[in-house]
Amino acid sequence: MKTVGIIAEYNPFHKGHAYHLRKAKELTGADYVVIVMSGPFTQRGVPALTDKYTRAKMALAEGADLVLELPIPYASGSAEAFAGGAVSLLEALGCVDTLCFGSECGDLNALFSYARLFEEEPEDYRSLLKYYLKQGFPYPAARSRAAEEYLNYTQHVCVCSRDDADCRQESVVLRHPNNILGIEYCRALLGRRSPIRPVTLNRASAHYHDTAMDAGFASASAIRRAILQEGLSSSVEAQLPPASFQILREALKDCPPLTVNDFSQALFYRLLTLSRTELACFQDLSSDLAARMENCRFRFTVISDFADLLKTKELTHSRITRALCHILLDLRQADLNTLRQEAYPVYLRALGFRRSAGPLLTSIKEKSAAPLLVKAADASAVLTPAQYALFQKDVLAAHIYEAARVSRFHAEFKHEYTRSPVILP
Repeated sequence: MKTVGIIAEYNPFHKGHAYHLRKAKELTGADYVVIVMSGPFTQRGVPALTDKYTRAKMALAEGADLVLELPIPYASGSAEAFAGGAVSLLEALGCVDTLCFGSECGDLNALFSYARLFEEEPEDYRSLLKYYLKQGFPYPAARSRAAEEYLNYTQHVCVCSRDDADCRQESVVLRHPNNILGIEYCRALLGRRSPIRPVTLNRASAHYHDTAMDAGFASASAIRRAILQEGLSSSVEAQLPPASFQILREALKDCPPLTVNDFSQALFYRLLTLSRTELACFQDLSSDLAARMENCRFRFTVISDFADLLKTKELTHSRITRALCHILLDLRQADLNTLRQEAYPVYLRALGFRRSAGPLLTSIKEKSAAPLLVKAADASAVLTPAQYALFQKDVLAAHIYEAARVSRFHAEFKHEYTRSPVILP
């Protein structure tokens, strides 16, 4: 039995995702596909268009066999935390042979060259990174320039110096978000000495930030924007598989998508009650960013505008939005550091599965290094203290998401302990 893993957000599940799922099985010869999917909040620090069970159902309807939730400290974290947690979860299953992910370059060798560099961090690279950070570059740009200069020099592509403008150009590979995630997947596999074999697909869809809806496979960003602006229009329908579109339409019938600004009052309360020192304790918050938040908090209106207000040359909008999300969800940097030191522990929360995947579930129960949690009510009995702590963070994130939905649409609150996994034939 062969099993391929896919790490995703499916926000929402579109035709590009369906293509990826089909090609993953085709390229690896897998009998089963396991999806590790983020829950109510995504890696950009914003709420998903719809709840995690709806998105799991879309994936199962299009051929996935099992969908597992990526714990929230990883799902809303940096690319390193996102990849480290997801790879740890796939490895814990004990039966995943390959990890298939999309990338803009489609070149596994290129991705691994950066992965090894970031995992090993040789002294010359660290010196270059410090140099560009002191020049005021945001961390992603500083890392890109340092990596490109180091690799050019060590691989004898050209003779580089800090005065050489050609060598200070950002890497083409590191300009694209899916390449960056792919590098972090490879880095996590290297760091864990994982037996899971990586496979990358050249993205057939538009680039991540493209907003055009007339592409063969529009980006998820373009589709989300269209949904928020136009609803489930014909242009949106054209970009989603039929089953996925029907599931999404049913889910959004009474409750349109939440946006990051629907959490503004909850976050503003947190900002008013936390000191600068306390703010600096959250994931992805530096002392400088905490100081800016404290100084600017009385100018707060909504989250999106506050993120714009906090943005600087050194701090990207995505970094700030993630940091604000971590304050909202009470995710602390010390806790993440402990998780990282413990090699990203996980538990296995099933959001949905196919009945036909019985042999896969049996294999997981026999081989997995972590318990498979199907009923939330069983959590305290089957999880270790560390796993139960992760579960409680996921419950809180789900309830904060639900509270915003109830507040905006006066809907019935869906308690996480009453939710059951999606089961399809």
